Order: sequence, then C-alpha cells, then structure tokens
Amino acid sequence: MYDRGMASPTSASLPHPRDLERICRGLATLDAIMSSEWEARYYSFNAAWDPAAQVRMASMRNGSGDDWFIAFTPHGTFVKAFWHEHPLTPAATVYAGLPAALQPQRDEPAFTTDQVTWGGWHDGSAWTLRGDPAPLADELAMLAGDAAAYRDYAAAYFEATVPLEVIVHVLAGAPLDASIVARVNDERSLAELRADLVEIGY
Repeated sequence: MYDRGMASPTSASLPHPRDLERICRGLATLDAIMSSEWEARYYSFNAAWDPAAQVRMASMRNGSGDDWFIAFTPHGTFVKAFWHEHPLTPAATVYAGLPAALQPQRDEPAFTTDQVTWGGWHDGSAWTLRGDPAPLADELAMLAGDAAAYRDYAAAYFEATVPLEVIVHVLAGAPLDASIVARVNDERSLAELRADLVEIGY
C-alpha cells in the first residue's frame, strides 16, 4: 500500500466533468502501464460500466479500505468517497437534493453509498459537494490533473520514476505510442495494453 499520510487540505472542488473524465481515464491508463495486474492498481476506468444507460465509471481503491467512485452519466456526474479512518458524513446529508436522474447511482450496490466521507454530484451546471474533503487532499490534487501528485504516488507505490511531461501527456488524453509507454514503464508494451485501453476508452 502507498501511505500518503495526512496531507494539507486542498480545494474541495473538482474540475468540470468533461475534464474530470479525461483525467480519470488518464490515471487509469497510467496505472495500467505501471502494472499488468488489475488488482495492483489504484485507479481504474470502465467506459462500458452500463452501456444501456451510457454510464462510465472511474474508481480508486487502495486496498486498505479507502475508495472513491465517480459515475459519468448523460444526466450528470455522481461522486462518492470513503476514507475508513475518518468520520463518516451521513449519506442522507451528502445526497440531499440529489437529482432524480442520478438516483440509480445513489442506489448502486457497488458504490456502498451508506459509507461516505465526502461526495456529491454535478447536475450539468455546478458541483454540489458535501462532507470532509481533508482526508482526500492528495486524491483531489490527482483528480485536478496535478501531474506531480501522480509522480509522487508512482514513486512511492510502484517505486518508479515517471517523467513529469509524460504524465502530463497522458492526463491530457494525448495519443499513446510505444515511446510514451516505454517512458512510463519499459517493461510494458503498447500491444499488451490493448485490452486495458479498450476498457478505459483511452
């Protein structure tokens, strides 16, 4: 496990869902390049989580009981985060006023939404976010596209040095080629990543 410790609180906001989704795809892609084993990755993205409803899902699981889930839907974006060593915020408080169109995400068993530290939604015009963001300071930096935050995570968790400009390239959703993959992890090839990239939709 990568122990980030208690970072200083950061902004409790998130980027616009369009940018957030691109960053989440990039984080999942970087982790896929870093590790061939899905279970060893923190970040994942499923571009076909619910094809019928056109829902894409990003997630983070650190293996120690902390996680976040973000569902991107045609009707808005749903966010739920749980940090096991920090006080919960009642789910009824976090999701009070949740648009009806996002209620299926509130009820999604995979998100275990009764255990919430911080979360909320974007209704197409603005974010509504409630709870304690302090435990998620590093995650919020990552979700804002802070390449240095991913570099620090990769150094601590994967014991790898990833060039900052390569992380910026992937988080921007720029095209991948063999040289970019090799600069992230020279033991992985673009061909090996094909299935992961299809799942991520990168």
